[in-house]
Amino acid sequence: MIEFEGVTKTYPGSARPAVTGFSHRVAPGSTTVFVGPSGCGKTTLLRMVNRMVEPDAGRVLVRGEDVTDGNPVALRRSIGYVMQHSGLLPHRTVVDNIASVARLHGVGRRDARERAGEMLRLVGLDPDLGGRYPAELSGGQAQRVGVARGLVADPDILLMDEPFAAVDPVVRRGLQEEVMGLQERLAKTILMITHDIDEAFLLGDEIVLLGMEGRIEQVGTAEEFVTAPANGRVREFTGAEARLLQVTERGGRRLVVDRGGRVRGVLE
Repeated sequence: MIEFEGVTKTYPGSARPAVTGFSHRVAPGSTTVFVGPSGCGKTTLLRMVNRMVEPDAGRVLVRGEDVTDGNPVALRRSIGYVMQHSGLLPHRTVVDNIASVARLHGVGRRDARERAGEMLRLVGLDPDLGGRYPAELSGGQAQRVGVARGLVADPDILLMDEPFAAVDPVVRRGLQEEVMGLQERLAKTILMITHDIDEAFLLGDEIVLLGMEGRIEQVGTAEEFVTAPANGRVREFTGAEARLLQVTERGGRRLVVDRGGRVRGVLE
């Protein structure tokens, strides 16, 4: 569905490449998460998929076609995109923010607005919010609207650019669970980037941990990262030592504690 073949990118004025010789295949219908520290190239790679960034070498294939062979506008319209801070147009209502994407795909005004209402329900929002403006929404509501807008044209591919980084931890967990539920129902091909390894472990069917210049440190499932980290850098980034847990009994209850004795869970 999405393939990177030896892509390299150096931005003008930069002393080193953002990405060097990166290759990876994103499986159809999966949620793949690119995770890594700031400056590792994950945003560059995500934006290569919809040609917001052009590689200096190598190529990116989407649905088996080199993205440079087609019209970039048509490519972007065929791919859902959810960004940090929602990216909503402040002068348009919620329903118009969502419906405008459907309109770009040739849907009539009335049908587009109906579709927008359906999308609000899909992401767990009351369609009555459709008349509000983005400034009248909470951070979590705005991010849900951003997801609704990304899905309104029913794309087979959804790009998510650190979509939950700007909300508080409680709201963030709710949004993460919403995305997991949506993926179970819709089975989109999702490529997401984050700097949060716990978010990657929660959401990713496959996780790609990047080092500097887009170097792949490890690819695998959350279980593989925890049980078989590839090297010291992986262990450090994932906090492997802090994930070593044991069971103890306190006050008649069986607790899961970390190496420092801090409670991490309760066994029923």
